[in-house]
Amino acid sequence: MKHIVFTKPYWGKEEITAARDAIQTTLGTGDGPHTARFISSMQKILDVPYVLPVTSCTHGLEMILACMGLKRGDEVIVPSFTMSSTANAIILAGATPVFCDIEDRRYTIDPKDIQRRITPHTKGIMLVHYAGMPCLMEEILDIAKKHHLFIVEDAAHTMGALYKGRALGTWGDAGAYSFHGTKNVCCGEGGAVVTRDTKLADAMEVYRANGTNRREFLRGTVDKYTWVGKGTSFFLSDILCAMLVMQLKKIPRINSMRSSIAKAYSKHLKPYQNLIILPSVPAGCVPNWHIYGIRFKKESHAKVLYDHMRAHGIDVTTHYVPLHSSPMGRILNGGKKHPLPVTDIVAKTLIRLPIYPGLTREELHHIIQEAQSVLKQL
Repeated sequence: MKHIVFTKPYWGKEEITAARDAIQTTLGTGDGPHTARFISSMQKILDVPYVLPVTSCTHGLEMILACMGLKRGDEVIVPSFTMSSTANAIILAGATPVFCDIEDRRYTIDPKDIQRRITPHTKGIMLVHYAGMPCLMEEILDIAKKHHLFIVEDAAHTMGALYKGRALGTWGDAGAYSFHGTKNVCCGEGGAVVTRDTKLADAMEVYRANGTNRREFLRGTVDKYTWVGKGTSFFLSDILCAMLVMQLKKIPRINSMRSSIAKAYSKHLKPYQNLIILPSVPAGCVPNWHIYGIRFKKESHAKVLYDHMRAHGIDVTTHYVPLHSSPMGRILNGGKKHPLPVTDIVAKTLIRLPIYPGLTREELHHIIQEAQSVLKQL
């Protein structure tokens, strides 16, 4: 059996044709004709009024936090089980990330731990919808309302995922999506920010345009293109937006194929639940199956499976090093490591299996067979 990679984009002739057309007919710069089509498609899919394409989800989060009016001494609660981008956006905005534990089934931020970490300095909550599964939104919304906190959603994993009929990433004050090459919908590098807040959208339009009134100038509502505030350049190339227009059309197909793979994994690994914890879909959720992760009840067993699969050419992976235990996290915590028990154990025992539309039946069968061969011996 050939080497099986962990993930790959679901690109075809449509994306190639779209990119070629953009190269031949546009400058490739941001906010071109393909960008307009991309924005329109996102607005319809997500049912939001404001969509701002950006160069990455990371930059999207930075842009949101930069426009939230944070100042030194302010705190934003964030799960430790996430990419550094999530916490860096808080730091770059001048505030302090406060690391929070996750709950033990969805691996999303734990509302009970959020409550414990709120102080007079807390201004907001950063969520991560891990693997395209929803956070405990009702509880978190209640907490935010009670304490007058903003909610920003790191929706990097969630394109095409719904909770109670509403797209993940559209529940809070703003959300940021990723179109990185590893995501369900991708263009290599890219992202988008969404919001329903007109004032916030206006601030972010200025910020992503180097702090200028570019949007108003292009609309003809002002006669001069000038610097009006702080900002940087986060425009997504029109060439990449052309690819994304095609990718958005494929969401039902992409997520359906991922769902089929997830069902096959769950069916064949279910007999081993004395050793592992399989992913489960919360009530009211339509997942996009961005990740299929199995968690072992013993750390040593996770290592055995990881080593065996990699030795047999199957690119399984672990995931995040918890931010609170990272070198930067320890600096922020004054050199101390504060235990977050669920985060710590999940980071040591979670193994992600390959899941993407290009995975063949033969490859899927081989992955399952090799995983079963290990589990039978544990």
